[in-house]
Amino acid sequence: MRTMKIVVVGSITEDVIKTPSSKLNRFIGGVPVYAASVATALNEWIGVVSKVGLDFPVKNLRLLKKFNADLAGLKISGNTSMRFENRYDSTGVRTQRLLSSSEPISIKDLPSQYYNTPIIHLGPVFNEIDVELLSQVRGHFKIISLDGQGFTRTVAEQGQRIVLEPWLHYEDYLPKIDILKVDDTELKSITSANTLQEGVEKVLETGLKLLVITRAHKGAIIYQGKKRYDIPAFPTKVADATGAGDTFITAFLFEYFRTKDSYNSGLFAAATASFKISTAGPIPRYNRSDVLARLREFPLIQEKK
Repeated sequence: MRTMKIVVVGSITEDVIKTPSSKLNRFIGGVPVYAASVATALNEWIGVVSKVGLDFPVKNLRLLKKFNADLAGLKISGNTSMRFENRYDSTGVRTQRLLSSSEPISIKDLPSQYYNTPIIHLGPVFNEIDVELLSQVRGHFKIISLDGQGFTRTVAEQGQRIVLEPWLHYEDYLPKIDILKVDDTELKSITSANTLQEGVEKVLETGLKLLVITRAHKGAIIYQGKKRYDIPAFPTKVADATGAGDTFITAFLFEYFRTKDSYNSGLFAAATASFKISTAGPIPRYNRSDVLARLREFPLIQEKK
């Protein structure tokens, strides 16, 4: 087995997905799954810390074992797994419903051998990670990355529809991490900001080192201190956008750890995400050579040696 570079913490989900051009499909999903998909495509390895319930399909466990993922941190606990329904309209806007939730994940669920890994990426999708975990992993990993989505989601009273709310006391927790990944709507919700720029300023005031904002077809924006990098979206036909942000941040983390170059890592991540959205589900149908070839299709974009 290759040496692990990233430990990914968060729920493995079952996603029920409907787009205007497709029938209702069910896929295994969640941050660990899309991270494992990227690791497999790029010939890397990750460790997974997650909990699924007794209702988790056996076929999904078989699929997980085909990815480049160490599953020592995967536990079957409780009766239900995290399940979402994602419906996309013709413009790509998603309406999301929570169908069931999984058991919470704590520091005790991290296998001891994972503490030798350089990066930990915390990827909660619906409050399954205790916020205190951000403090508890400090000092055990070189880079702590967080997907902010799970700390801003709640459900509306009607129909378990996912809505966003402010993350109370976010300013107390962001100084404990190195990288925050959000989309623009999540950033405004977390900080109670009226504009994206206001949200950016509030987050950077906490001393956060790297802010990664994914923006679907608009690409991404990366802030590193006072520097801003605009990352274009690579043109491709969209079959399924679920997991695009998870794909982006995982590819970014692998490349950033290798190069310490935020801009080129962002370009690499955007190219990788373009392959994900062109096919439905988490099975990767590309490799690192394909990503580099797509980068070379655009001028002034080269792999960093």
